[in-house]
Amino acid sequence: MIPARLLPVALLLAAMVSGAAAAQEGDDLPRIFLEKKVYSDTTGGKQSFFETHTVEKGDTLWKILERKEPLTPDRYAERLKEFRRANPKVADPSRLAPGQKLLVPSGGRQETKDDGRTIGYTVKRGDTLSEILSSRGVPRRHWKKHLDAIQEINPSVTDVNRIFAGKTLRLPTEGHFTEAKPPAPAAPVQSAVPPKGPEPEKIVPPEVGPAPEVPPAPALTRDVPPGPGQDALAAGKPEAELLVPKPVSPAASVVETGKAKSAEEVVIPSGRSPYRGLLSDLFLAIGEKWVDRGTMYLPLPSGGEAVLQLSDFPVVRFSGGTEALIDFRGGIPPRVADAISAQWKSLRVVSLADAGGAGDRIDRILRVSGYHSVKEGISSPVVMGETVSVALPARWVIQRTADSLLSGDLILLKEVPEKPDAELLAVLRYARRVGLRVLPYADDPKAMEGFLVGVQEEESAGGIPVALAVPNTGGLPAVDFGLSLLGIAAKTGERLRVGGEGDAFRLVVSPERLFEVGGKKYVVDTGKMSPAVRSILRESGYAVFPAGKDASGREIFQRLMKAAGVGSEERKEYLLTGGAKSGYEVRVTGAFLSLSGPSGGAGRRIVLVGRKIHSATRALLGDMGVEIVEW
Repeated sequence: MIPARLLPVALLLAAMVSGAAAAQEGDDLPRIFLEKKVYSDTTGGKQSFFETHTVEKGDTLWKILERKEPLTPDRYAERLKEFRRANPKVADPSRLAPGQKLLVPSGGRQETKDDGRTIGYTVKRGDTLSEILSSRGVPRRHWKKHLDAIQEINPSVTDVNRIFAGKTLRLPTEGHFTEAKPPAPAAPVQSAVPPKGPEPEKIVPPEVGPAPEVPPAPALTRDVPPGPGQDALAAGKPEAELLVPKPVSPAASVVETGKAKSAEEVVIPSGRSPYRGLLSDLFLAIGEKWVDRGTMYLPLPSGGEAVLQLSDFPVVRFSGGTEALIDFRGGIPPRVADAISAQWKSLRVVSLADAGGAGDRIDRILRVSGYHSVKEGISSPVVMGETVSVALPARWVIQRTADSLLSGDLILLKEVPEKPDAELLAVLRYARRVGLRVLPYADDPKAMEGFLVGVQEEESAGGIPVALAVPNTGGLPAVDFGLSLLGIAAKTGERLRVGGEGDAFRLVVSPERLFEVGGKKYVVDTGKMSPAVRSILRESGYAVFPAGKDASGREIFQRLMKAAGVGSEERKEYLLTGGAKSGYEVRVTGAFLSLSGPSGGAGRRIVLVGRKIHSATRALLGDMGVEIVEW
């Protein structure tokens, strides 16, 4: 006879094959059996159901539970608590052995929560639990009782001061606080005793017909007897042994639960998280996720679990799949940190308790980022450009993937003064304009905080200078360009009256350009003057400046410089500005020349280079007070 304390459900299906051709007369028809044992648990006035399950190869707890019902992280956390209570001998739920006997929550008999003891409410943006209770007419003196009940009913609510929009909560009604009624009888099921002989293959039947009434299942206790041919299964753990965070302080942030503990281990962090603002801003700027809301549940090999409030232990979720759990003040015990890292291969606990300034803290997190390359960029700085080369030493040079160089996703993390000088800001703007991501940050050791330094988007005072290039060909365009660059005034349309010796004749000449420099008057000849006219002009005290189209623009410009008495100096990789102590270097290769300003004012610095120049480079040198000319 089947014991009353045990409710075996034996469902017998006779598979009938229709049609005379399906089987010969006298053949035994195939028989298919399903046997499943269901236990009920009435601890705490609530009725829950558990089924026996034999672990198969490749099973995980998530897979087993998901076969019963769709899972979400919140639902899994709730089911995990039920599983631990029902299987106290399972030390590590993440390591199940094939053949292991388990009691798993029955997805088919979920707690309905529609018995009038609770009511559903979907949280809206801006809601607080106190406002919700007030809107439901709950007196303020009863709020404490209701808030405790909300945490009991909703495992996802670990902090009554923190709820999230879009989540559906179960709110207690007055019926929740009345004495719990005896559990309702278990659902009726069919029962049949399988025939003697070898146990047939177990196959889940499609449907069963009406079933006779059977006695209700007993509470899940250590007195549940094993079924025939089964080993005894671990019974449910008393509710009193389930560990939950004690309400000792709203700041409690780490709870480690375990069956070997008489009380949970609670770590209460101090009130400060040094450099938290800088770290969150920096990794968000890199493009990673900084998660500091909610609760993280991490089952441990010891059989317990670490419950972490992300407000105190934020997580950096890197694009490659690695996650860094930030422990600002050493609140996670070393053995728990080691267990977490061993159990969760993608999760790394980063302790910053004994870290130095901002740089040390950033470095520790970057070590576990999983990036393709994180290199020191002080001794081997990134250099941009050739003719005008800009060296930008940075604390770290980051390639997030193997394709970062090709895709332009190179990131520099550079420490800078709180108020960078104008030239450093010009270099940072230059880097951004040429496609290099530089994240400058400042460190304030006294405040134990830092911040990202903003680089203004506006261009230099006069905007990006226009491109200046000596014309390739000669003629008047080359003359006009040179005169303008050198600041020499030119006249057009002048009529010169010149004559021979003794005023034997008068000649009127209209030169294309006329200019005066170095105490001489020059008449520009583009090849249209005859030798006789050129000779007369020279005799009249004018110098003829040939500018035919057969001469190159560079040659004409050099002769104009000579006429104006302007010298140039060829320099290679000349340090224009910056240096080791400045945190940057700007070097230029080209011909340098200096021009005096009008009326003794500030002079002009010009550099002649032999190749095309990027607009960002023109803007950079413009910020440095240097004009750059291609020739």
